[in-house]
Amino acid sequence: MKIIQYIFLIGLLSSCKSHSKNDSTKSTQNIQNSSIENQESMTIEAQIKVFKTLGYEFSNGVTKDLILRDVYEMTWEEETEKHLEQNPYSVLYYFYGWRDSQVEGYNYTDDCIWFDLEFFDHNSQYKWFMERMGTITHGEIEFSEITIETDSENWEWISFKVNGQPKKWKLEKTGYIADHFVQRFSYLPKELNTKGKYTYYDNGGQQWVIDYATEKEQSIFNEKTGLNREWLGDGDHFSEPRD
Repeated sequence: MKIIQYIFLIGLLSSCKSHSKNDSTKSTQNIQNSSIENQESMTIEAQIKVFKTLGYEFSNGVTKDLILRDVYEMTWEEETEKHLEQNPYSVLYYFYGWRDSQVEGYNYTDDCIWFDLEFFDHNSQYKWFMERMGTITHGEIEFSEITIETDSENWEWISFKVNGQPKKWKLEKTGYIADHFVQRFSYLPKELNTKGKYTYYDNGGQQWVIDYATEKEQSIFNEKTGLNREWLGDGDHFSEPRD
């Protein structure tokens, strides 16, 4: 898992910013949200306090120094703390879905997932991702008996139970990544009649955060943070399943 995380981190580095100082403007645009450009600067501590009122709390082992280290490695912004302060919520939110071996339980929280399909290891992470999509609902949606199979035509299938109901989703041919796999999760809350629904957020780059919220929680989150968090399935972020 550490190797997978390293590959993912390298990908984030290359997509957020190259090592060249000439690419700093592009990097900054990738890691901030244009919808909150006019917000006043805010300290990291103040942002964390607001996130805490929304129900987000970092796991043991997540420190300010660790966050600053990660932000620097992903943006190469030398004034890392200032960068976080000048882009309130939009940068920090991603880290509630991050993971690191230094953190107890590995995940920074169990509330959301930060990911990028470009670095999706289909051999192991379909299962991992599905399990995490259950975890972030805090018991409302539970996935079990997850298996990956390949048919005679090299199509991969994922079989599982969700809240006890058996399901089977067609993925892609071996070696290809199915982005519609993520889209399928947006249909489950309606099927299962859950209180919450999956949410989607990105800041203009290719990385994204998936979360889970009720209608009221979604409204309060966007109001307090100024972020434009959507419902998963809205917009044109992932393709529709073919069958």
